[in-house]
Amino acid sequence: MKRRFESKWANRAAQAGITLVAVALFLCIRPDIYAHARDSVEASYQQKFLTPKIIAEYLRKSPKPKIQIGAGPSNAAGWLNTDIEPTPGQAYLDATKPMPFPDGSVYYIFGEHVIEHLDYDDALGFFKEAHRILAPGGKIRMVTPNLKQFIALFNEPDVEHSAKTSHYVARKLASQTNWDKTIDPACLILNNEMHGFGHQFLYTPALLRESYRQAGFTDIRQYTAGETSDQTFTTVELRPRGEWKDVNGFEAMAIEATR
Repeated sequence: MKRRFESKWANRAAQAGITLVAVALFLCIRPDIYAHARDSVEASYQQKFLTPKIIAEYLRKSPKPKIQIGAGPSNAAGWLNTDIEPTPGQAYLDATKPMPFPDGSVYYIFGEHVIEHLDYDDALGFFKEAHRILAPGGKIRMVTPNLKQFIALFNEPDVEHSAKTSHYVARKLASQTNWDKTIDPACLILNNEMHGFGHQFLYTPALLRESYRQAGFTDIRQYTAGETSDQTFTTVELRPRGEWKDVNGFEAMAIEATR
């Protein structure tokens, strides 16, 4: 009986070993599958375990929570920095989904060049969620490309030499290696802004203000990039201090509103 028992478990151990070797060999042959599986496990761990801890710890320490949406490389001190592809220390947050915060629990929401990555309906849903989680008197600020600035390029007879647009156009053309020979830079710039970088929807100031209004916000105001009515936002907005601040200053707008 003892020998039969030992033999049974020896066979199972051998089978398990063979299976593990086979899996290892397969993953060596197909490293892409291994990488995908590894990334999926890491993403699941980030979303289900790390993010709840990061959020709970931040809310515990912050009397007036401030959330940055789509933080990317901007890890502002004092803010809960979130992203759909978070880096270490950031919380996972998908702006198209309900946000994991109680009603009226947040005082500031900020996003820099993120809302254009959502389609119109998802963005409206985000604004409604933002209104829900903001405390009365809380503020939201979104910085995003201004579609009217790109349309205005077509109103200049010679955008590459106009005093209004020459510097901006030169900077944009220099950012792409194959654009210097184009006869219509405005067309290239507009299409790239609408379809490149993962962009889904560009706003005019009027339509973005209307999205805020539909979500329930009041005191809706437009500013240039870097300009604000509340100095709290100056600690988090990155691009007015970056290498492309001149380009951002030409093409971006900021809309703030109050809950």
